[in-house]
Order: sequence, then structure tokens, then C-alpha cells
Amino acid sequence: VADLRENLDPAHADGLIASVHRPNRALFDLANAVNDLPMHALRRNEIDKSIVVLGDQLGGSERLFSSPVPLFYTKHTARYLTAWITLLPFALYDPFASTFNHAAMIPCAAVLSIFLFGIEELAIQLEEPFSILPMLGYTSTIGTNAVEIINWHFKMDEEQKN
Repeated sequence: VADLRENLDPAHADGLIASVHRPNRALFDLANAVNDLPMHALRRNEIDKSIVVLGDQLGGSERLFSSPVPLFYTKHTARYLTAWITLLPFALYDPFASTFNHAAMIPCAAVLSIFLFGIEELAIQLEEPFSILPMLGYTSTIGTNAVEIINWHFKMDEEQKN
């Protein structure tokens, strides 16, 4: 909320904060701001198309976020993997028959277990990607880049007037 009040004028910040669905309100304000820009209608139309695509991508991301993988799938995968790794030494017994007392089977099974449980842990993290992504860093970089582009246009306009 502090970032909104810091970066937007009070009317836009209050409207965005009070809205039920802030992303849609932000897209609405963005579309209105583009319509107010003095530019050719074809360019404005292309920017409007990009805003529509952004809204579509936002909807897809929200569906992903609000539809988590059922807990049953995660538990079932963990149980299956545990059973598979428990039975792994029986499958490795014959291939390691040439080693002394099958001793090489132990580090092999341990390494395979570490890798497979690591992959399973990554899958659990990827079930909710938005909780692990640095979204604040992404948005602040986008904001900084947008301000820089705006400054380029103002600088170019001043140079053309002189």
C-alpha cells in the first residue's frame, strides 16, 4: 500500500486500494492512461492489444495460483517414492554382486535416494510457484524500466522543441 501511495497520484492509489480485484483495476487504469496519451490511433490500438494479452496472462496465472495440486497427489507420490527407494536395494543386489559383500550398493542407493527425494521436493515447491518467485523484485525492475522509457520520451520531446 505504501508503494502505491508513493508511486501513484492519490486518486489512482485510493481507487486501486479500494477495488475488490486490484489487478483488473490496474489494467483499467493502464488502458485509460494509454487512451489519454497523444499518439496515433494505430499505435494506441496495438498497446491496447498488449494490455488485453496482459489481462489474459493474469487470468491464467490466477487460475494456476487458485487451483493448487490436491494434497492426495503429493502424498501419493511421496508414498510411492518411499516404497520404490525402500525396494531399490533388492533391485541393485545382483548388479553389485561383484563388489565385496555388495558394499558399493549402499552409496549407490544413497545417492539415488538423495536425487529422487530432491526432485520430489522441487516438485512440491513448483506446485505453488508464486510463493517462491521474487515478485517484488520483478515488479520494481519493470517499474524502473518503465520510468526510464518515459524519461527518454520526455528528453526526446525537449530535444525536438529546441
